[in-house]
Amino acid sequence: MALKNLKEVPRNMKLLILGRMIGILMMIGMMLLWKYHERCLDSIEIIYFYGFTKDPDTLKYMVVIDYANKGNLRGNLTRIIKNNWDQKLYMLCEIISGLNSIHEQNLIHCDFHDGNILNHNEDKIYVSDLGLCQPVKSFLKEYNIYGVVPFMAPEVLRGKSYTPASDIYSFSMIMWEFTSGTPPFNNRAHDIQLSLSICKGERPEIIENTPQCYVDLMKKCWDEDPLNRPSSKEVLKTIIKWIGLPSNKKIKDIDKELKCNIMEFINAPIGHNILTTESHPQACYTSRILDFTSKKLNEILESEDLNSCIIKDLKSLDKNTSKKLNEILESEDSQTYYASHSSTGITEELDDCIIKDTNIKIDKNQPIIYVLKKIYLNTKARVVKYFKDS
Repeated sequence: MALKNLKEVPRNMKLLILGRMIGILMMIGMMLLWKYHERCLDSIEIIYFYGFTKDPDTLKYMVVIDYANKGNLRGNLTRIIKNNWDQKLYMLCEIISGLNSIHEQNLIHCDFHDGNILNHNEDKIYVSDLGLCQPVKSFLKEYNIYGVVPFMAPEVLRGKSYTPASDIYSFSMIMWEFTSGTPPFNNRAHDIQLSLSICKGERPEIIENTPQCYVDLMKKCWDEDPLNRPSSKEVLKTIIKWIGLPSNKKIKDIDKELKCNIMEFINAPIGHNILTTESHPQACYTSRILDFTSKKLNEILESEDLNSCIIKDLKSLDKNTSKKLNEILESEDSQTYYASHSSTGITEELDDCIIKDTNIKIDKNQPIIYVLKKIYLNTKARVVKYFKDS
């Protein structure tokens, strides 16, 4: 058996909860944790949960669970990558089977990553921490994001609720780890820039020599649209088919597609796929409250979407007009652009040409890119005319 500290109220939250209130909330969290585990106790892929205890010295609550002698999955990636595909698929089958057990109980893990998957005796896998994120999430302010960035689905980063499909996205990152031997995006800072990239469709690079059928399933699981991702049950069925044949069948007796898939795994090289990248000092694989909000993330993404919309419209204009507007709209530092062009009288002319007949109030000290964005959609014809005439 092993003891695991319950996650405490994050220190960086300004909460007016003291003394007994914290104790009450922790008890609520423990009851939820027991409730979630009780519903999944029949699954051999969920770490066995015995109950709670309290450290008499620190007075911290702890959960009592089975002991996994190899630690978490992340700490075993360099060993797992050297396994043959039969071994890898068997381990993945245990992981997705555990996740499917959770989903069959109409539950969502919400914090599914390689640190919450435990390894025992080389090949036995357990899913752990079911429900541990729930008490922490109850303390989150609106727009706060909690988790491990590389394992978080784009819709969750943007503030949507967790769903079984967001767990499947997290599983796709574990699939990728089994091909690379390293955690996803370990060479990048786990910050707002990476989150923006994930929301815009960036995924880890496909590792050479990965069987194509495996790549296809992995891509389905990390699809940007959660509705396009397969269910845990569908993924489980697919991997079971890859693992081996029923005892009464031979490879020649199965359908052509499955035969090709199985042969891909048989012929794939072992241990040649290791991706060697230096870990970034700001890569963080511990669940935490991120230092940016979903609101901020959405504001940036919506601003970029507007830029794309404007630039798309400009492609229909003549070359010189497009160049003038693109120079402003794609400027990395719009404030610098504003300062460098203010002597030309461009802002005054824009004010005369566009702003004076509208109800939009514009601060002339704003960067010109903000002015253009604010008025563009309602006064597009005037903006275009101004730049054609100037």
